[in-house]
Amino acid sequence: MVVTVVTALAAVVRLMLGPSLVDRIVAGSVIGTMLFALILLFGLLLDEPMMIDVALVYSVLHFADMLIYAKFLGRHRGFM
Repeated sequence: MVVTVVTALAAVVRLMLGPSLVDRIVAGSVIGTMLFALILLFGLLLDEPMMIDVALVYSVLHFADMLIYAKFLGRHRGFM
């Protein structure tokens, strides 16, 4: 869990300081993936099977979010 949190914090730094919009979007994706992993790890730690369902719903929402960002970048190539 510590490694996951440290990786997410490093991605937060990249999100704030990223030199381009694409770097920031990738950092947001990494943060979302690390949050997904943390939800699963907490579910395993607490022996709560419902947390797996929560993590799966979160991952679907995160995937849809990344599709929206990709569509935005496809339309507005001047921002990169």
